[in-house]
Amino acid sequence: MAVLAAVTFLLLPPVLSDARVPESIDLNAGVESRNCAPCHMRLDETVSPGMIFSHGMHLIVSCDACHLLVAHEGGAKNSPPMEACFNCHGVKHGPVGELAAAQCSACHTPAFDLRPRSHVPAWAKEPHAERARKDANRCMMCHDAPADCDACHTAENLDIGPMPNTYLSILREKPRQPVVTVYPTEPTSMGQCIYCHPDVDDFTPGRIIFAHADHLRRNYQCTVCHSRFGHGIEGVRRPDMLSCYRCHGATHGVAGVIATEDCLACHPPQFELKPPDHTPAFERKDHRERAGIEPEYCAMCHKPDFCVECHMGRRPDGPGSEKVIPADHRKAEWISAHGRPFLEQRGACGSCHDSPSCKICHQTVMPHPADWLSDHTPAPGIDRQDCNVCHTDRNSCQVCHHDTVRRAELTRENCVPCHDEMKQEPATGIKHKGFATHAVHFDVEESVGKYYRCYDCHVTFGANGANAATRQLEKLQAHDLRLCYECHGALDY
Repeated sequence: MAVLAAVTFLLLPPVLSDARVPESIDLNAGVESRNCAPCHMRLDETVSPGMIFSHGMHLIVSCDACHLLVAHEGGAKNSPPMEACFNCHGVKHGPVGELAAAQCSACHTPAFDLRPRSHVPAWAKEPHAERARKDANRCMMCHDAPADCDACHTAENLDIGPMPNTYLSILREKPRQPVVTVYPTEPTSMGQCIYCHPDVDDFTPGRIIFAHADHLRRNYQCTVCHSRFGHGIEGVRRPDMLSCYRCHGATHGVAGVIATEDCLACHPPQFELKPPDHTPAFERKDHRERAGIEPEYCAMCHKPDFCVECHMGRRPDGPGSEKVIPADHRKAEWISAHGRPFLEQRGACGSCHDSPSCKICHQTVMPHPADWLSDHTPAPGIDRQDCNVCHTDRNSCQVCHHDTVRRAELTRENCVPCHDEMKQEPATGIKHKGFATHAVHFDVEESVGKYYRCYDCHVTFGANGANAATRQLEKLQAHDLRLCYECHGALDY
C-alpha cells in the first residue's frame, strides 16, 4: 500500500498556474490530464453522490481506459459507464489474482441504492428478459448466474438453459470525432462556449433571470462581463453581481438609466434577496467593516437614503434610533476640514449625509449630479464662494476655465467678462484677495511699457511650462514669490 501511495504521489499532475494552461484544447480529443486540469483543479475525489472513487488511485491507468467517450459533448457530461470499471474490477490476472476488488462496498457508500432505476417492481418478468436477450453479459456485472438466474428459471419451469456465469470485459469502439478547439487563455466569446453550452441560458431554476440574447442584441462583448475565460483551475468563473452594476442602475447623461436596477428584473419573486450573512449582528454593527472596505458592494442594493435614515437616527426604535457620529466629526476643526476628504472620496459621507443635510451649509446641490460638469453655473441667489468651501485648490478648475484665454493678454477686457468683481475701481478695494491681486496689474502699460501676460508670473501657465520643482511649488501657492521681486523693488519699476 505504501508503494502504491508513493507511485500515486509521483504521478499526480502538477498544479497548473494560468501561465502553464495550454493555449488550446481539443474537446473531442482523447481524455487526458492536459485537457482536464485547466478546468478541473481537483481531480482526486468524485463529486457523484454514493460513489467512492479517487483519481489518485487510478493514475497508473490511462485516462481513456475509463473515459471511453469525450468527457463533454453537446452540453452534457459523459461519465464513464460501469462496464469500464469491470474492465479491471473483478478481473483475475493469472497468479496476481484480481486486478481490483469486485465488492459493491468498495465503490459505493452504504446509503447508495444498488438497484438500478430501470429495475421496476415488474422487472423480474418480461422487462428483464427483453434486456437479457440483447445483452445478457451486462447483467453479469452484478448477478451470480447460478444463484440469481438459473435457480429462478428452473423454479418458473423455463427452458432457457444455464446463463453465462462470467462477465466478459468489452471495450467499446470509440467513434472518431471532428476537432473542436477552445482556447482557455484567450478572451471569452460565444464561439468558445457554445459547443459545451448549447443552451447558454440554462441557469439553476429560481435564482436568476438572464438572457444572453438581450445583451448580444445591444452589441455587448462577452468580455464586458466575462473578463476571463469561463473555466479555470479554481473552478467556474462566474461574473459577480458588481459586474452587472456597470450598466444596471448607471445613468448616462441625458440618456438616463442604461439598464434597470429593479431586483425582480433579474431575480424571480421567490428568490431570497437578503444575503445569508446579513444577520441581526451584521445589521446592528458588524456591517461597518465591510462597508468601509467595499462600499460599492453595499451600494448595489442600498441607496444613500436607506443608510442616512439609520445613521442619522431617524428610526423610532432599535438600530437606527440614535445618530452615528464618527470620532473625528466631534473635533472642532472638522467643520472647516471636511471638504478635502469628501473630494478625495475618503470615508463614506453618503452613509449619513443626504442633500438636505448638506444644504444646511452648502446651498449648491450636494452631492453633485452625474452631469454636473456640463453646466455647473451657480443657481440664482447662490454665491460663487459656495464652491470655494470644497474646491480650495483651483488648479483643476483653471485647466478648463482658462483654456480659451490661455495665450490671451492679461487685460481687464479678457478677465472681467467672467470675473465681475474685477470691474470695481480702485482695485485695492476688491474684497476677494485673489481678484484684487490680479486687478492691480491690469493697467500697467503706461508705467511698465507693456501688458502683463499670465505666464509672466505663472511660470507653469501657457507655453513656458515648468520643471518638476516649480510644478510642486505651484500646488502650494500661485507662483514662486521670488518672481514678484523681479519687478517689485526694482529701481526701474
